[in-house]
Amino acid sequence: MQSFVFILSNNIAENMSTQAITNPTNLAAGLLRRGIVGLAMGIALMCLASVAIASQVVGEVTLTIGKSKIERPAGEAEPQKGGSVQEGDVIRTSDNGHIHIRFIDGARISVRPNSVFRIHEFKYSPSDPAASVVRLSLDSGEARSISGAAAQAAKDRFRLNTPLVAIGVKGTDFVTQVSKETIRVTVNQGAIVMAPFDSGCKAEALGVCTTARAKELTAEMLGQALVYRLGSADPSLQNIGKPGQSDASRVLLLDRQTREGTERPLASETEAKNPLNAVAATKLIWGRWGKEAIPSDSITVPFLEALKGNEVTVGDGYYFLFREPSNLNVLPTLTTKVDFGLKASSAYYRNAANEMQSATVQSGTLGVDFGNKTFNTNLNLSAQGTGVQSFSQSGTLNPSTGIFLSNNPATSGTNAGSVAGAITLDARQAGFLFRAPVTTSIGAGTFSGATLWGR
Repeated sequence: MQSFVFILSNNIAENMSTQAITNPTNLAAGLLRRGIVGLAMGIALMCLASVAIASQVVGEVTLTIGKSKIERPAGEAEPQKGGSVQEGDVIRTSDNGHIHIRFIDGARISVRPNSVFRIHEFKYSPSDPAASVVRLSLDSGEARSISGAAAQAAKDRFRLNTPLVAIGVKGTDFVTQVSKETIRVTVNQGAIVMAPFDSGCKAEALGVCTTARAKELTAEMLGQALVYRLGSADPSLQNIGKPGQSDASRVLLLDRQTREGTERPLASETEAKNPLNAVAATKLIWGRWGKEAIPSDSITVPFLEALKGNEVTVGDGYYFLFREPSNLNVLPTLTTKVDFGLKASSAYYRNAANEMQSATVQSGTLGVDFGNKTFNTNLNLSAQGTGVQSFSQSGTLNPSTGIFLSNNPATSGTNAGSVAGAITLDARQAGFLFRAPVTTSIGAGTFSGATLWGR
């Protein structure tokens, strides 16, 4: 359209530029009055064509949880399951928003909370997939991308841009996280290439950037993420299989890890009104660091066995709670109070002489208030000579991770100690490890153990 504007006088061109945007019909009528019939019809047809292109449907919403919106030239829309997505759409999710999109070539995108995702261009024809063009961007937040036929057949014409780097693919399933100063990508299947923007890697280009600064990450590089930080020369590999920060109880908060066999479909697309029905039940499993189980431990499996296809949430050096990954976290959307029932446990007792003996969790309660992001629990513990000891704790829940930690009160007695655990992201299971110092008739000692809960 700009080529038509260029050949007219400046005055007419300015009028055309404004009217073409606001009302192409009025523009054509004005030109007709000037007698420029052919040009008028050309402009009108061109404007109508551009509107049709801008509104081209390229996929559909298959799942939406929480509050989100789709921005397009015609105005904002609230995404609905089965609703269309179009070229030019901007998808914004809130702190509890989550949207899944299935594109016309079979590609899938999971846009996670607090994210901004843009569909700049999506051209795909089943009769000629090699001619596809896909241009997307993640301005902020997190998204999981699973390549479809377009990216598979035309890798040199696929691009996911972020504010700092370009991401090209080699047929893949990957997760991109974007913050103001850091871009991080993990790969579940296939490979990606990350390259910072510079004179050799333009944002408007397509495909993999092949500059000297480009770095590749493959699914075979287990436990690795590719990270670029603002001000860095190049992207670098980060080991995300090592422990994160530890608290006083040696609780490990580990990041999501890329593992063999983690190719999983996006969450179920058959949700009912209750968001908990949107995903299949996920599982918790206790792994142990030691090769052999300690006495009375009947709930753990070897660490490497528990690791397969799962992610670590918390641990204390012996017990490690693994969670089956889920692509949908409903915890931020919940506001109710939930009671979990004790399903299994393992415990031991160390006396003042540091001698270890078997212990039992005789009973317990666990309540979670999702609205206030808090929890409380009580356990009745016993070992030979200790009698029944009551242990209570309360603390806070992080709904974005599902991890909960006790407040670690400094008081002594039955309320001392600590709790660290995690809830499955569908809110159906919970597990926590505990440490409970007590003073009994046989002296001071400490109960330690792990529990598994369900509802």
